[in-house]
Amino acid sequence: MTARWSVGFLFLSLCLGVLSQTQLPELRDLDLSGWNCGLEGAAKSQDGKERNPQKNRSPIDLAGKNIPKLDTAAFLARAADYDRQIEKKHRRDLNPEQKAKVAELEKQILSVTGWLVLAYQGVPETTNCKNQDFLDWHLELSPEPADHPAQVGDPTPIICEITPRTQAPLYRSGVRVQELAAFLRLPDLSFVVTGSKAHKIRVTGFLMWDDEHNKPDGDIGTSIGWFGTEGYHHPWRSTAWEIHPVLKIEDLGTE
Repeated sequence: MTARWSVGFLFLSLCLGVLSQTQLPELRDLDLSGWNCGLEGAAKSQDGKERNPQKNRSPIDLAGKNIPKLDTAAFLARAADYDRQIEKKHRRDLNPEQKAKVAELEKQILSVTGWLVLAYQGVPETTNCKNQDFLDWHLELSPEPADHPAQVGDPTPIICEITPRTQAPLYRSGVRVQELAAFLRLPDLSFVVTGSKAHKIRVTGFLMWDDEHNKPDGDIGTSIGWFGTEGYHHPWRSTAWEIHPVLKIEDLGTE
């Protein structure tokens, strides 16, 4: 009787574990046919109207393109050089020559390779017309694997973002965030294990300068220094230059 109860309890535990796993956030085969959100989203400011179309670029055919392949160190070196070239901290502060320079830089398609320790869905924002259902996915690409979610002392990641416009093609290609990331951050800002180790991945997409997060007093830095009262880690990124939107993800394994 005891043995039967033990087997039944084990089976129930496994079922609950599977159920819990399937209830975690995951990429979806999004149908955008009824979504009336233009490239500028719901932006009101001029810099928002310039920034959002860069985030909202559509998937393109990558076949035959000569795409630079960078590791995290090479990507950060390139980003630092671009920061020196444009000098300013926000789009609204750029002169016409600097705006033209940013526009030219953001035409690039790059691949960057790193470890997907943490991933999470974003919050409603003007880019996506503040929609509650069509959200960006943030992939935090780290230089090394880790067996814990973000904590003080960890190196800050490179941010790569999957948008509603690129999510369905990635989903159809077989990409599943739960299989690639070691941890997810939930809407209540708690961390949850996925059951997978952090995978080394190659992320390919458009280069984008997210100047909204180009603040060295809280957003940009080399390592996590503190957690704010709102629950986010600070600094939370190594650069304001991102891969955004993500067009392709390749799984390079866990070794």
